[in-house]
Amino acid sequence: MPVVSQRAREALYPSVREMFELAAQEPDAISFAIGEPGFDTPRSMIDVAYAAAVRGDTHYTPNRGAADLRRAWCDYRRSHDGLDYDPDGEIIITAGGMEAIYLALIATLDIGDDILIPDPGYANYFGQVRMVHANVVPVPLFADHGFRMRAADVEAAITPRTKVLLLNSPSNPTGAIIDPDELAAIAEVAVKHDLWVISDEVYRAFVYDDDVRCLSIASMPDMGERTIVVDSFSKTFAMTGWRIGCAFGPKSIIDQMTIMQENVVSCVPGALQTGAAAALENGSDILPTMKTAYRANRDMVVSAIADMPLVSCNVPDGAFYVLVDVSATGMDDHEFAVRLLHEGKVVVTPASGFGSRGRGFVRMSYVGTAQATAEGLRRMRVWLESL
Repeated sequence: MPVVSQRAREALYPSVREMFELAAQEPDAISFAIGEPGFDTPRSMIDVAYAAAVRGDTHYTPNRGAADLRRAWCDYRRSHDGLDYDPDGEIIITAGGMEAIYLALIATLDIGDDILIPDPGYANYFGQVRMVHANVVPVPLFADHGFRMRAADVEAAITPRTKVLLLNSPSNPTGAIIDPDELAAIAEVAVKHDLWVISDEVYRAFVYDDDVRCLSIASMPDMGERTIVVDSFSKTFAMTGWRIGCAFGPKSIIDQMTIMQENVVSCVPGALQTGAAAALENGSDILPTMKTAYRANRDMVVSAIADMPLVSCNVPDGAFYVLVDVSATGMDDHEFAVRLLHEGKVVVTPASGFGSRGRGFVRMSYVGTAQATAEGLRRMRVWLESL
């Protein structure tokens, strides 16, 4: 009988999905596991997409994406971040941010090349790099530095085969934002060693404190020509199921990604792109509403963790995640998560699935309602006090 490929057998299954499936056995559990906005897409955007489909916008779209959405997204980035991209050649619309990252990896890495990835970092980065037959070189992130990436650690990790640095700020799973001065130093390292940079900025809108600045490395001197910025509608507009992302970057690489798009998904559905363009052009009140709710949840979680025995955490700068140190319980992070689920009826994610430096931590996503968040924290405290 034929067997599946070695590549398929080596594919990684994210720990967050494992906990999602285990949680199905505990239907009354409160989940802090899935990083998905606890809001539905605004009706106005759904209505625009529906009207477009009724009008017949149900056919193939350009591989590069619909012109209206490309123009609207470039205008949005210019007005919000001062980054100036040409909608005709420096952006591609993708099936979510994950496809944008995958195409960027294929476009920048050859078999056997090395890529620097934050550790702990988003679990799917590790799986995608394996699928393109490149090698992950972890850049360690340290809790006593708030899990913020540092230029010295980036440079220390560079190997003779390093071609790409992957950044994620604000970060999943840490919630950390790279300080602007440190980001400038990281940019200097990238230029010095002639690296591509893939900057995953899908959480860039979720910054909670006025004294915290979140910049794109693409805005640093000499970085526009070597940076691929990944963005997505999933988090910013509560549109995870729409699967609309994009990549901004130099025309030379976006053109190649456009060719590869034909061989992966061909194009993104036109009616959904029309709804997304309307959100950018006409504005939406969903983002400030989410930010207000998530900041309150963040503060609630951090305060509650500080009052619990055996656990601790940093205050995350952005995104909607916090890493909780559970090492003082005497359990590893996987045992902690499984026992908390079955005994405390609370779902968290073992952070060892986000890299070796996630061991001893669990990730909590604070996107639920205030009531569910408070109840989940109460259950967690009661369980910890019973140990």
